[in-house]
Amino acid sequence: MGCVMSSSSTPTPSATAAAAVKPQTVSPRSGSHVLLLYINVYPTYQGLGNGKCVKSETFLAGGRRWYVEFYPDGQGPQDAGWISVFLFLVPAGAFEVVTTQVKISLLDAHGKPVPSYGRRGGWRCCTFSSNEGPWGYSRFITRADLERLGHVSWENGGFSVQFDIIVSKEISTEYVPGRNHDRMLVPPSDILHDLGQLLSSGEGADVMFEVGGEMFAAHRCVLGARSSVFRAQLLGPMKESTSMCVQIEDMEPKVFQALLHFIYTDSVPDVDDADALGMIQHLLVAADRYGLKRLKLTCEEKLCGYINTSTVATTLALAEQHACPALKEECFRFLESCNNSMLDLITRSSDFEHLARSCPSIMKELIPKLARKPPCVIKYSNM
Repeated sequence: MGCVMSSSSTPTPSATAAAAVKPQTVSPRSGSHVLLLYINVYPTYQGLGNGKCVKSETFLAGGRRWYVEFYPDGQGPQDAGWISVFLFLVPAGAFEVVTTQVKISLLDAHGKPVPSYGRRGGWRCCTFSSNEGPWGYSRFITRADLERLGHVSWENGGFSVQFDIIVSKEISTEYVPGRNHDRMLVPPSDILHDLGQLLSSGEGADVMFEVGGEMFAAHRCVLGARSSVFRAQLLGPMKESTSMCVQIEDMEPKVFQALLHFIYTDSVPDVDDADALGMIQHLLVAADRYGLKRLKLTCEEKLCGYINTSTVATTLALAEQHACPALKEECFRFLESCNNSMLDLITRSSDFEHLARSCPSIMKELIPKLARKPPCVIKYSNM
């Protein structure tokens, strides 16, 4: 097969398809499971062809059996040159619905997730049924990047992909007397959809916000319930509590609109790929400003997927200025994984020079970590 599931560190060349799958935690109804898919002797699959896959053996997670399909030459014609990976549920019944949270990450040679691949969006809520699924990436990583970045083992040509799976809810529509009737399902909560509609319609709005010349209608009680900052401004003794129109400074209208969208729906709106990085950066600043911890962490996780040689300096500065320790650590890990030529390119950029001047404390932390990297240490040894 060449596809091996394992919960241990990267398997040795002797690992076979019979390797055991051992989830980190187990629960009869739900659980968090970390599984490693090891693609053994990867070069033998490179000529398999576009649209053709290799299937793993099935494995157990959350009381259900799963398997993975690996496409070494991409799933569809538009994915040529990419590696595709997808997680499948082995259905136990025609009416089974399994709701999960899934995260797929490429691992480096040391068994750690590679920040720039497989983490865009982080955890995803995924439903698997006869009508929904599988879930994964049609463009996980290009073959060229996989080999160039050194994630393929020199010993046996293998690499590892980590699947984090949380089976959060299981619903079966098989008939059980006294428990369900006529295969009836209780629909999921739609309160967030309803609140989103309330925001869109503006019905019942009791406060207006002026942001960069644009007006936004909202509801004081909703904003106050979600943000302690808005609660103090709109429901406390501050002057904004009696004003029908509140001016918001130092924020773009589209960022404020996205902020309101999250407050009402607990989700980040879809953004064009060209604007995604800038939007997430500004949204993180807004989340920090209004005390929205969940939104801030969501932005941190999304930004981890955009860390590369061009963005790491600005991302590190943002993490330092807005107290984002997880994002900061991801930047450090990326820099530690860079070779000397990549580090030289990064440290000679204007963004990195700005980082060194504006955040000297960062440099004091970074220099010891990169002591083996001459470009960094020589250039900023005076800090």
